[in-house]
Amino acid sequence: MNDDEFAAIRRQVASDDPAEIERGHARALGCMAEEPRCRALAAAAYDRGRALAGRSQKFGTQAVLHQGRRELWPVDRTTTDSERAKWGLPGIAHLREQATEAPLVGKAPLRRLLRERVGCIGDDEVARRAQAIAHRGFQWLATPEPGAVLAAYWPLPGEADPRPLALALAERHGWSLALPVVTGDELVFRRWSDGDELVPAGFGTFGPGAGAPAVAPTILLAPLLGYDERGGRLGQGKGYYDRYLAQAPDCLAVGIAHGEQRLPAVPTMAHDRALAAVLTEASAIRPAST
Repeated sequence: MNDDEFAAIRRQVASDDPAEIERGHARALGCMAEEPRCRALAAAAYDRGRALAGRSQKFGTQAVLHQGRRELWPVDRTTTDSERAKWGLPGIAHLREQATEAPLVGKAPLRRLLRERVGCIGDDEVARRAQAIAHRGFQWLATPEPGAVLAAYWPLPGEADPRPLALALAERHGWSLALPVVTGDELVFRRWSDGDELVPAGFGTFGPGAGAPAVAPTILLAPLLGYDERGGRLGQGKGYYDRYLAQAPDCLAVGIAHGEQRLPAVPTMAHDRALAAVLTEASAIRPAST
């Protein structure tokens, strides 16, 4: 095998297309006898397929950005040095060194994966889970603050629904509520009460009209596509919530999600702000840093 052929397989196994990765994996397995370097490529293809399926990797051949710094995509802790040696990989003690050269797992393929997962959740199940999120969140957010403003959002199809939680907190504690409206490149939060007439607010959502006063949320229930245990948030890609949170440091940001949206890691940059918590139908995650 010449260097060009080897490079072509390496490009395949670093692809964002699962089908292309699988083809590269098959080619690497097929050429291992004649080209020992293909063992490591086969392991890398296996790892990348797992990572793009939202799972931990086996051998430590894939990287991800955390706060803008390269680190390994989370590795299955059951992996042994003997397994790694079989595929021509260095020992576990050298894992961190691999992150500097390993292919990155980016946001685009993870978004595709998560949109498929969310798309499989039916309306009845979303409604059932909204009540479970409301129960869990009501316990966690039950301490009222004078003048507190709680911002919810109008969910897109399949998204976890924060409205039952927001309405329960408003009824019990008298918190003011708000919904976001897209204005240009920014989010504006306008005061909202149950039963108010709503208007299109951008990207298929609804919110209060221009006559409703703008407010600054104390607590923001944030929609998301994916999250991790460190509070990393993967959004739809437009950056509205990232920009708002960057200029509202005192606003407590709580992600609202389905359990299926959890990832081993979410790619983040230095300016990305971690969520203070993530509420799902089955858990409440509070990152150690918060």
